[in-house]
Amino acid sequence: PTLLDLSRDECKRILRKLELEAYAGVISALRAQGDLTKEKKDLLGELSKVLSISTERHRAEVRRAVND
Repeated sequence: PTLLDLSRDECKRILRKLELEAYAGVISALRAQGDLTKEKKDLLGELSKVLSISTERHRAEVRRAVND
């Protein structure tokens, strides 16, 4: 099926998956860059708001990145 055939709920699920993957990718990239600076913390704060990332999800992503 094409994307135009998706229901509203399916589109929301796809969007949420993209948001979570994007946040996880940024966390991984920042971790690979080294120390977490104030600017990087501020960036994560803004991204978590824009992408609707909960505090719990943020903590889980940080744990994942640290253990990679």
